[in-house]
Amino acid sequence: MILRIWLFVLLIMNPVISHAEWRKVTSDHFIIYGDLPEDRLRGFVERVEKFDNLLRAMTGQKPETSPNKLVIFAVRDVSAVQRAIGKTGGNVAGFYSPGIAGSIVVTPKDYGTGGKFSADSDTILFHEYAHHFMLQYFSAGYPAWYVEGFAEYYSTIDFKPDGSIAVGLPAYHRAGSLVNLAAYPVERMFAADAPKLNNEESARFYGYAWLMTHYLSFEPTRKGQLTTYLQAFAKGVAAEKAAKDAFGDPTKLQADLKRYLNAKRISYRTISGLSFTPAAIAVSVVSPAESALMPLYIRFMNDSNRKEDVDSFVVDVRKESARYSNEPRALEMLAEGELDADQFAAATAANDALLALRPTDARGLLRRARIAAAVMRNNDSFLGGWKAVRSLIVKANRAAPDDPFPLMEYYDTFRQEGTRPPAIVGDGLNRALELAPQVPKLRFALANYLIKTEKLGEARAVLAPLLNNPHSQGMRDAARAMLARANSQTPDDKSATGVEEGSK
Repeated sequence: MILRIWLFVLLIMNPVISHAEWRKVTSDHFIIYGDLPEDRLRGFVERVEKFDNLLRAMTGQKPETSPNKLVIFAVRDVSAVQRAIGKTGGNVAGFYSPGIAGSIVVTPKDYGTGGKFSADSDTILFHEYAHHFMLQYFSAGYPAWYVEGFAEYYSTIDFKPDGSIAVGLPAYHRAGSLVNLAAYPVERMFAADAPKLNNEESARFYGYAWLMTHYLSFEPTRKGQLTTYLQAFAKGVAAEKAAKDAFGDPTKLQADLKRYLNAKRISYRTISGLSFTPAAIAVSVVSPAESALMPLYIRFMNDSNRKEDVDSFVVDVRKESARYSNEPRALEMLAEGELDADQFAAATAANDALLALRPTDARGLLRRARIAAAVMRNNDSFLGGWKAVRSLIVKANRAAPDDPFPLMEYYDTFRQEGTRPPAIVGDGLNRALELAPQVPKLRFALANYLIKTEKLGEARAVLAPLLNNPHSQGMRDAARAMLARANSQTPDDKSATGVEEGSK
């Protein structure tokens, strides 16, 4: 089981008071849930849409409206964030979890003391969205320190009242670790393997990831070195060699970073004149039943956590669905929970009840196919076999042609059956990756297909963003193991498919 969450780690937690009524906001790129007054929720989505526009302007990405919007939960406080993340919560203040059933950010609606050296809610939100943006739009693999450095660098954006934007402001929320803890070794940042971090190591790593990114972005004598390094790294040049070729002596770089950190002033850019198209925003009040189900729904959407504790989730969702037996969201979660628990009759009953309320619900149609596939795996008794399962998936695809989930599940039926998929399956997986390039399970699926069809170079490119994931050693190891097996075994060897890509 691969944990696929991207975390914003801090050491201070500040609980705040909750509003009772949840609202839902839909905009060009986001679906946002928050128990906030409408004016505050509108301000929230306007800021994150403006941040998206800024990232596009800074990185050359064209404006677009996404068919699969990122879901953001603006929860009460850090305690609510950690309940969503489960046992690994620790010092996490917010997180990003990309999944085939939907990618989410969970962030506290209010955070920080308001002091200069405290991160605030926008810092956390922008950090997590920067991760999503990188995975969504940059296909190359990046070293772990730059993945975090990019997110930290843009997390300090300040939208000024006069319309200008400050970019590259100091990450004062990292000042404590940068000043009070030992310097993080540059050579360790450039090592081939992403570091294993405890709490103190994590604080040092995040701080120096920001410092390195900022220094290489602003220091005139090192102009162009970061681009040279990232391009070489993306081409597969050994990590240490790419760094030494671009930056020279690591000992000198370490000393230069220390001087840069101790300088009396630090540079930033002020950008003026950017024209932002206001996002189309629709606000609705969530029903009382759906509001009551929201904490469970956040756990449901954070599938990486739910799969670790299926029994607990199923117990909770059974209890809540009994209270809201005609609520589509309760039925959806119940059907999924029962499927996770291999309770196929109960899953079918809940899913059929959902489809009775919403006959064209694409995920309900897909779940019908997934239940059938699970029955096939367990006792080979589903009437019509894999052909019938695929027919159900096609119905789901027709109901939601821009949903990557059916496209991946269609491929997976051939993998489970042990038969070679037709070429159209590869087309579907490539389309799914276009729609959701941030989803690790999808990358594993497409890479496996490409290996089976003897396209190792393409498989390596698909896996590149996973090979140095800073948050999951399991994911890094699985991606590297898949490529190692592909290099050493024939395409028809079944062991090349032996990667558990994670949950849905």
